[in-house]
Amino acid sequence: MKELSMHILDIATNSVRAGASQILITIAEDIHNNEFRFDIEDNGKGIPEDILSTIKNPFTTSRTLRKVGLGIPLLDENCRLCDGFLEITSSVGTGTKLKSMMVYNHIDRPPMGDIVNTMIGLMTSNENIDICYRHYYNDHNFEISTKALQEELEDVPLTSISVIQWLREFLAESIEEIRAQ
Repeated sequence: MKELSMHILDIATNSVRAGASQILITIAEDIHNNEFRFDIEDNGKGIPEDILSTIKNPFTTSRTLRKVGLGIPLLDENCRLCDGFLEITSSVGTGTKLKSMMVYNHIDRPPMGDIVNTMIGLMTSNENIDICYRHYYNDHNFEISTKALQEELEDVPLTSISVIQWLREFLAESIEEIRAQ
């Protein structure tokens, strides 16, 4: 995948398929330590140990329609190419945690991509899942969750055009603010 936002979308979609009711997505851009990290944690059904031990292999997949799964192997390769790592822990019935790290200024690190529209897509297409998004840039951060949004909006759906427009502006401005400080 050519952009980090696509990796995030792929992994979060795996969480949705695993039946998660809560997904935490954390992006940390730590310029001082030259690290780019993103973590995704869910409370889905978890990954059995036999699959977890081979999950970075492209021929390991839970899908029945095709016999390859490239999302995690491609992310693992990108992390390794950028002097980083990919770590996945899981417990059946409890959920899965994915941690990734890449050297921030590594020449091979993919660009962030369109994280704003990636998050909007995840948040508005999965209204029964609490998706929490945290973004850190050095010592500054912001957080937004669909649960808090739904409580604030009451009867207005997240798929409302006005909510989507507000989300787009909020996310773009929040990312810009933390990077400017």
